Amino acid sequence: MGTYKGTHVSTRDEDLVKISDMAAMVGVSRQTLILYDKNGLLHPALVSDAGYRYYSLDQLPYLRLICLLKSMGVSLAEIRDFLQNHRDAQTVSAMLGERSVAIRREIARLQLQAEEIDQLSELFSHVEANQLACDLPQVRWFDARKAIYVPFPTSQMTKQRLHTTLMTAWGQLLDAGMIPSRGFGSIVRAAAINTSEPLAGAGSIVILPHDRDVPGATVIDLPAGIYACMYHYAMPYDLEADRRLLAWMGERGLQPEGDVIDRCLLDSVFHTPEHAADFSCVEIRVRA
Repeated sequence: MGTYKGTHVSTRDEDLVKISDMAAMVGVSRQTLILYDKNGLLHPALVSDAGYRYYSLDQLPYLRLICLLKSMGVSLAEIRDFLQNHRDAQTVSAMLGERSVAIRREIARLQLQAEEIDQLSELFSHVEANQLACDLPQVRWFDARKAIYVPFPTSQMTKQRLHTTLMTAWGQLLDAGMIPSRGFGSIVRAAAINTSEPLAGAGSIVILPHDRDVPGATVIDLPAGIYACMYHYAMPYDLEADRRLLAWMGERGLQPEGDVIDRCLLDSVFHTPEHAADFSCVEIRVRA
């Protein structure tokens, strides 16, 4: 009838079933059984001279366990090694233990990712309302934040230099397993704004989505407090809005505390003929 018998199985005619019938018994496709054959997990008990594959009913327990372990996320290579070399309960327990640890690690990663998605969604959800408040100074509370800081390479900044500097900070955040879901922008030293070198000490920032370490990065604190802020259209190295907000604060007796944060909400992807600049929010903490 044919050749190529599997090991430790009965090949009596009454015990043999077609590949499609064997697959149906455990709820998989015939292509799955062909894959298991090619990967050395479960060979047909017999292949007919015409090339038809037959399996023995004695192979069902093997196939059941293969499908069970595969559904738990155990790799085909691990399952093959188990079937060929370590067919005991302790090995199965160890494999499943490793999968449990990996799954819990993935759950923790996905929970952080869900938080980051919510943060990013929140960032964009209020843009339209904030655009209506463009160029209107206001006072609001900001919770404490941390940000990666990368200094501008020169005081003569351009879009290209800005992109490069920002991506250095962006890359450090990605390397730490986070995404910039809370926004990015620049920080300008308040003491330098009205000097001949207004961008001295300025740099790009990416706000951390979680309070975690970022190895190799310079992380700065953006303290909690009441901030004077103003939405505006400009590039981060254009300090006209910063100066206007500082002047507005001075007219009202509000003393600035710390440096000026210019947080970008819509970058060049969102530029329009009417606004060929980033939509940002200048934030200056008010001295208590």
